[in-house]
Amino acid sequence: MAGSGRHLGRRGITMRGNATVFHSGEAPPPTTTTGTDTTPVVTETYFSRVFLPANARITGLALLNGSAVAGNITGFLYDADGVVVASTASTAQSGTAAYQSVALSAPVDAIGPAVYFVGWQFNNTSARFRTHTLGVFTTQKTTGGTYGTAPAMTPAGSFTTGVGPICSTY
Repeated sequence: MAGSGRHLGRRGITMRGNATVFHSGEAPPPTTTTGTDTTPVVTETYFSRVFLPANARITGLALLNGSAVAGNITGFLYDADGVVVASTASTAQSGTAAYQSVALSAPVDAIGPAVYFVGWQFNNTSARFRTHTLGVFTTQKTTGGTYGTAPAMTPAGSFTTGVGPICSTY
């Protein structure tokens, strides 16, 4: 795999094998209606922390859609310092009450154990997505952004109910 994907971390480490799924909140939701059905604001980006316990090749991000799908979504992967390391293309939101997988523009070879953040943007206020209601991990949002542009993000280190998307890497 030399020369493929983006390498993070120490020189000389190359990821091998299949991508691994890591969930926000460190656990998958028990149902597709877990959490809160949340209405997005088109100038906000919504973040959840994802812990990667081991090295992993991340090829995409998945979002748990809510009761309505409309417009497009864009996902971003940030490192623990709030630096964007990957993003998805703008993709039509599809599948109510279902995980929607969206490929990254290029795979990322992530070094673990480490904390990452997944951020999601929406270009339509008729869309819905599921958010965490309980947790002891970071969830947050930024305001005043432009759809499709990764905002600056400073990890807050706290949990806010109904803000962080239920999502995962893959």
